[in-house]
Amino acid sequence: MPQNIELTLQVNNSVQAEELQAAWREIVSGQKLIHAEALEHRLEAVMERARPAIQLIESAIRQGGGQAAILVRFLAALYNGYEYAFDLIDLRALDTRLANACLDYLNYDRLGKQEVHHHLSGGEKELHHWIEHYGIQPRKPQG
Repeated sequence: MPQNIELTLQVNNSVQAEELQAAWREIVSGQKLIHAEALEHRLEAVMERARPAIQLIESAIRQGGGQAAILVRFLAALYNGYEYAFDLIDLRALDTRLANACLDYLNYDRLGKQEVHHHLSGGEKELHHWIEHYGIQPRKPQG
């Protein structure tokens, strides 16, 4: 005799609720979601995770400490990767929460929707201040 199982799930926002509902429909129906619909849900989820990620990064920089310099180098590379190099191995030096925030924001940034300084409360001016404060130098021209 089959046993009934009741399951209750709680999510933090409407994007996660939509993702869960879509996944459940896919499981129950045995059919994959239409690619465009699935892609739309993933993009919304990426953007939803990017907002708190950049806020956490910005907050950690303002608090200072050993991780702030890494975070500023990360943002500088997103701002202008040609001028400011960033070795992804440096993410290993961050605590898990900050490393995940960087990855969440990087996932958003790859979409090319808006430059990183537009998401910082102090904008481009503050980003330049942080770059100068932490002594982050642009690459030297080759030649």
